[in-house]
Amino acid sequence: MPHFNRREQPAGRRAKRIRAVAVTFAVVAALTACTGQGSAANNSGEPTGKLTYWYAPNTPDAKGVADFTKFNVTPFQKQYSKVDLQAVQKNVNTLNQNIQIALAAGKGPDIVTGSGIASVFPYAQAGYLKDLTSTAKQNNWANKLLPWALESAKVDGKVVALPQGYETLSLFYNKTLFKKNGWTPPKNRQELADLAAKMLDKGITPFAAGNSDYPPATQWLVSAFMNEVAGPQKIHDALTGKITWTAPEFVKTMDLLKEYFDKGWFGGGVKKYFSTTDPQKYTQLASGEAGMYISGTWEFVTLPEYFGKGNKNEFDWAPLPSLADGVPITYPLSIGNTLSINEKTQNSNAAEAYLNWQLNDTKTMWAAVAATGVDPLPVNINKSDIPSNVDPRYARVYTSLQAASESGNVGYTTWTSWGGKATQFISDNADKVLNGSESVGDFLKGMDAAFQSDKARNLIPTPYTTGEATK
Repeated sequence: MPHFNRREQPAGRRAKRIRAVAVTFAVVAALTACTGQGSAANNSGEPTGKLTYWYAPNTPDAKGVADFTKFNVTPFQKQYSKVDLQAVQKNVNTLNQNIQIALAAGKGPDIVTGSGIASVFPYAQAGYLKDLTSTAKQNNWANKLLPWALESAKVDGKVVALPQGYETLSLFYNKTLFKKNGWTPPKNRQELADLAAKMLDKGITPFAAGNSDYPPATQWLVSAFMNEVAGPQKIHDALTGKITWTAPEFVKTMDLLKEYFDKGWFGGGVKKYFSTTDPQKYTQLASGEAGMYISGTWEFVTLPEYFGKGNKNEFDWAPLPSLADGVPITYPLSIGNTLSINEKTQNSNAAEAYLNWQLNDTKTMWAAVAATGVDPLPVNINKSDIPSNVDPRYARVYTSLQAASESGNVGYTTWTSWGGKATQFISDNADKVLNGSESVGDFLKGMDAAFQSDKARNLIPTPYTTGEATK
């Protein structure tokens, strides 16, 4: 079941993920207070022996620890009673650093957690992770995971991780407001323009938006527009080196994003956008002051706190509209936490059993989703397996994602697919495009340079294919 640090309050959780992706892994010479690997055990037959796992719970309190234990430790121990799974709680702010230091010293836990696919690459290239290709084949991962998931878990052609969770960027909207006015979520650029005009005529801001609490939030909009305007095929072409990020399609992407800000569609304009807090933008959407909101499905944690509280409004979601001719409606993928196995483990049999248990025990996975709001693993989903107490809107996200995955209508997010340096460059510079202090051309040149730097060192995650990218 996915790591529980993925369900902390959204801004903090997203900040930690983007920081982890943006920092290039450096080998640390010194080791400070690390736990060693599990005890030597029989690496064939029935799993036995000690197995170590460092984790950060959703909240660093008794409930967070209890939830993690309930869904990540107890069910595994029940099935594999001869394995002593020792889950060691760590601070969410230092977990990645602790793991980096330990691996560099040839130590660390048997189960290696990663905050995203991009963070796995430096570990794998340094030789710190076990090659899981054989266990993936023996246990039929290819037929259990969604089509793109196994591709994304490879480094230099070897499977090195099990993706634990995934999200997508969506168009959230005030369902009550839309129903009152007879509106429907836009599916293309013209429909969006018409809807925005109707909203503005009524004094409604088309999109709730603001990054005062979390400046890198602009990166979500960059990701959304890259998929909506340039499209997943052009993104794939750039990720694989066929074109650069200065191509005309990406110029059009950033030009349109800036145009919509200049029109006041997002948060009432740039000045208000930079000063609007998270609670303010959520309140605007819930009250009907704003009609829509582009963000990730992590918002299912927070939006219920604002809808139905002091108002009778409901929210819903729709896929992002296509904003360019020939570009399909696409679900951009944000791939979350991963599990890998330490190359130095002395108990690979138990470690592999744990990963396979995570993949196969979908009953426990859905129980965790229902109880805590974590993301499900990127596995093939049977609707009948989804408990009735899972928010049906949230369940629809993942049944829709499965359909999109099977048809190839998935896209990319910057923090998952662009590489660390480009991710950091976008976080640091996208706002400059919006306020006019940096040109679109200069922004894309800088982003391309950052991307090429990581690409030269083979630090770009393996680009999974989409329906368009295979044409």
